[in-house]
Order: sequence, then structure tokens, then C-alpha cells
Amino acid sequence: MEKITILEKAVDYRFDHFDSDLKNWPIHRLSEKRGEFVEELNQLTIENLLRDDLDVSGIQELIAKTIYLEKIRMRKTPWKVDPPNEKLFWRRIEEKLTQIKTLPVELAGDKSKELLYKVVNRYSEEIVGSFKIKTFKFARIALTIFFKILFNRFWENMPFWGRRKALLDKIKLTGHVPQVRELMNKGTVVLLPTHSSNLDSIFIGYAIDFKAGLPSFCYGAGLNLYNSEFAAYFMNRLGAYRLDRRKKNRVYLETLKTMSRRMTTSGVNNLFFPGGTRSRSGALETKVKMGLLGTLIEAQRKLIENGSEKKVFVVPVILSYPFVLEARVMIDEYLRNEGKEKYFKRKYKKVKRFSKLTFFNHLFSKRQTTWVSFGQPMDVLGNPVDFEGNSTDVKGNSIQVKDYFAVGEVVKRNLQRESIYTKKLSEAVLLSYKKDNVVLTAQFAAYCAFKFLERLESDKDIYDLFLLEESDVKLPIKKFTAFSEILLERIKKLQKKEGLKLTPQFMLSIEKILHNGISELGHYSVRKPLKLNNKKGFISSEDVKLLYFYHNRLNVYDKQLFAEKINFSEFI
Repeated sequence: MEKITILEKAVDYRFDHFDSDLKNWPIHRLSEKRGEFVEELNQLTIENLLRDDLDVSGIQELIAKTIYLEKIRMRKTPWKVDPPNEKLFWRRIEEKLTQIKTLPVELAGDKSKELLYKVVNRYSEEIVGSFKIKTFKFARIALTIFFKILFNRFWENMPFWGRRKALLDKIKLTGHVPQVRELMNKGTVVLLPTHSSNLDSIFIGYAIDFKAGLPSFCYGAGLNLYNSEFAAYFMNRLGAYRLDRRKKNRVYLETLKTMSRRMTTSGVNNLFFPGGTRSRSGALETKVKMGLLGTLIEAQRKLIENGSEKKVFVVPVILSYPFVLEARVMIDEYLRNEGKEKYFKRKYKKVKRFSKLTFFNHLFSKRQTTWVSFGQPMDVLGNPVDFEGNSTDVKGNSIQVKDYFAVGEVVKRNLQRESIYTKKLSEAVLLSYKKDNVVLTAQFAAYCAFKFLERLESDKDIYDLFLLEESDVKLPIKKFTAFSEILLERIKKLQKKEGLKLTPQFMLSIEKILHNGISELGHYSVRKPLKLNNKKGFISSEDVKLLYFYHNRLNVYDKQLFAEKINFSEFI
């Protein structure tokens, strides 16, 4: 197929459903046999934990360390969602472990394994979710209303209850979607999205359902999201599996990885955020967690060992929003961790009367467009695949994935080799994030403005910039526009060279691009990241930290955009 970029042709896909019978969906079939799956998960996890030939004392030490780490977690980071009997459970496990240690070795072995099984089962029951068709159908209606409120103007024709088509026109789906649909019948598809908001899971799920026309994917959701009983009710019934990032013990992590691996080999399409958590800085991911990513390598090996021709297909997904509801909280957290003693949280003046209604004013008066970009599908080694699922190298030569797991004619586990494959896959995913990213005018305006401000205030440390008042931030419109035009030409060259995607608005003049970006930037924020003042001839910022957050989305292109030095003295 001819390579088409958004700049050349605005591709926005919408497909009829791949399979409208929800009972046929892999996620539903798994939920129907949840009990069997949990039992199988328990057994496989125990096998994996004992794979290193742990003796009785080794098993007991493993349980003891788990108890120790869980005690620390319960004391230091208790959550509302934690089970009410949690302390009691671990106290009983500790008491039983103490009793077992007094038994003769021949009796202690089986008892220790039984106790380990109880711990694993506790984790399995916590992690594995379910999928209820009635709840899913209700969620379709509820989410349609929710996103209409978020994306529509109040005075539009029937904004909350009208036709879904108007809403779907504001959710743009682009990239290799047709190919992903073809691959659904040829193996297990795993989506790896970028992560910047708590809305990501439900947003991409909605786009997958109504725009891509794909069956629901099993997805990972942080256990902290379950603190809300309302959210917990739906996620428990919509195929989410629970991730508790506080738990770092070996038993929990092995249970989680085994679950991911077994789901993948069972043909259940999966979705997880390889970055592990939301990007606090607002930037695209530049690192990924290797744990769950490594399970995809293991799953592919298991399929080959079992004689299956099925493949695991990895699809990076890039979400692009003109706003992030939690932006202010996240950038504060990021700067506290990064700046430490250098960072001082600024105390803002009290907002003007009624200005706290800004959120609701924007809620009912703004309309936003978001983009979901499907990257090039690849195998677990990071090699691109075609519509038939065949792998090729960078030169287009055919590759047999099986050969990468075999020693002679025998396919066998090799941890060192598979860790290299995991690293290779992670690099391919991160490269796709940069290449298939959709740049919005809001992100471009924020990027140009912060770079311009940095040069205007070159004598200041970056943490000093965050303390600037609105009256201190004055970017002359004419000079700022000229500076932005240089960056626009460079980002267009980057788009042609590396495939970076630009929205159709980038076909407009630089003045209109900036005006469009400033008007869309940071919706729902009481203080505007950028504020246009045409009468006085300058652009200001009511919140430099928020401007920095949205600017960070494009900072992965710094080297390319500033490879050739810009003579900033022309703009002073």
C-alpha cells in the first residue's frame, strides 16, 4: 500500500464490527471459564516459582519475604480498595508458616507448597477480572453520553443524547487499522498504547469498539482506580485485570506475568500500557517496563513449543489529546520528584470571582478532537509484519520467528536470549511512538511558546521559569510567529523524512495554526497555558508549568528540530 501521511490526506477510519456477536469474543469465552482459568493460573505460577528447584527452606523463605513486603505495603501505602480482611489473611499466613517450620522436613514440604498455593490464589483472584455482556452494552450507552459531554458544545443539536456519529467524527482513528483487523484471525493482537490520562483505558476501548470495530481487549487497570466504587463496578465486568504497583514481591509479579502469558497463548487479545503508569511530565514514553513486555516473548515461545502456527502481533498505539484533565496534578508530582530542593510550588493568587466555573464553561462551550494512531504491527522481535502476518527484516527479507527460539531443531527457554529480544521489542515500540505520533496544533503552539520563553529568559533556571507571573510572560506576537514558522518548516521536513504525522490544520498559515493551537490548549484549566492578547500585541501564560507539560509532548524531537542552530538574536 502507498504510504500516506495525515498531512497529505486526512485518513480517519471507521469500520463495521468485526464480530457483532459478543458471545464469540475471546474475552467473553475466557470470562465464562474464569474459575478454570484461575485454577490453571495458580498451577502454572507455582510451577514457574518452583522451576529453580527450590527446596523446603527456599519455599518458606519465599513466603516469608512475601509476608514481610506485604506488611510494609499495608503500613505505608494503604488504599481504600484494599480488602477489609487483608491484615487478617497475612497474619494467618504468617502463623501457619511458623507452625510449618516446626514440622519434620518430609511433612513441611507439602505443607509449604499448600501455603504458597494459598498466596498465589489470593493474587490470582485479585488480578483476574470478568466480562459481562449486559454491563458492556450499558457501558456503550453511558460512555457515549460521557464523551458527548466532553467533546461536544452544549448548544449543538442534542449534544448529550443525539446521534453517535457526531461524536465519532471528533475521535479520529488513523494508522494501520485495516492491517490490524486482518491480523485478528491470524494470531493474538496485543495493543501497547501511550499513557497520559486516567481516561486512556475507556477512551481507547471506546475507539476500538465504535471506530475500529474490534472485539474488546483484556486490559490492565491500576488498582488505585478501583478506589471509586462506581469505576470498580464497571471495570470488574468489562475485562479489566487489576494491577497493584505497590506489590513488588516475586510471587505477585510471577502471578501477573503468568496471567499475561497464558491469556496471550489462549488467544485473548490484550492491551496494556508498557510505560507502566501515566506520563507525569506529559512527554511521550522513552522507557518501557520490561516485565509484561517479556511475557509476550515467552508466550510466542510457548506457542511454538506447543506446535501452534499462531503468532503474537504487537501494535503500538499513540493517543493524542489537546488536553489532559489531570495535567496540573501530574506536572507538580513530576517536578517535585525531578527538581527536589530546586522546585518550589508556586502559590497562585486567588482566582477571580466565578472563574472556578471555567471548567464548566469549557465543558459546555468547547469541542475537542482527539487522535488514536495505530502503529506498524510487528512480531515479538520487533520486526514488521505484513497483512498475512509474515515477518520481514529491515531489507524486506522473510523471517521465520521460530528460528529465533530454536537451538538446532529444539525450541527451548533461554533467559539471556529472550531478554535481548525483549529489549529489541521495546526499542521498536518506542521508535513507533515517535514515528506514528500525531502532532496537534495545541502541542505545537505549547512547544514553540516554551522554547521561545526559554530563550527570552535565558538567564533563568527552568525552575525559575515556573515562578513567573502572568505579567512577566510576554511573547511578542510577530517575533513569536516568525520563530514558530521556522519550527513549522522543520517539523514538516521531519514528517516527510521519518513519517511523523501532522493533523490537517497544519496545511493552514502559521498564524492560523498558532491561533487554533492556543484556543484548543489546556481545555478545562482555570488558568490558561497560553493566552492571546491581540490588542497589546503579545502572548502570555497564566501557568508556565502547564505550558511546560504540553510542550513536553514534542520534546522527543528536540535534537532533530534544533540540529541546525536558530539565531535567536533576530527575535529579541
